[in-house]
Amino acid sequence: MSLKTRDVHEFVVLAASAARTANDNGSAVRLRTRPATVTFILDVTAAATDAGDLLDVYIESKLDGTNWTDVVRFTQITGTTVMPKRYVANIVVDRTQTMFEVATGLGAAAARHLLGDEYRARWVVTDVVGDDASFTFSVQACPE
Repeated sequence: MSLKTRDVHEFVVLAASAARTANDNGSAVRLRTRPATVTFILDVTAAATDAGDLLDVYIESKLDGTNWTDVVRFTQITGTTVMPKRYVANIVVDRTQTMFEVATGLGAAAARHLLGDEYRARWVVTDVVGDDASFTFSVQACPE
């Protein structure tokens, strides 16, 4: 687990910045305390160039100690998306949450207000042309 301190919050890396061309997931990370809220940040710095290429990034959590459940699905990134982009999702116990791109107003996205014991990032890369679509991104969590 990699921790960085920014002000009073600890940022936990769920997926380090890297170019990715295939479906995969990051390692499981256990937060030091069980927070009342967790903010997730997806930073995308490079996208594939084909219009049909897609990147879907999810945050999964183990709610029962065994099975992974999607708790966040970020806005889908297309191969022609202008970079860089930053997306933020916040899950809060017993409250309404909002997910948004930092540079614009609120947009449509999906999240479940569920806090589990462990978290990981999962991503799906869709390559329509077969030329190894590549997306460079990182994912962080900030428990509060």
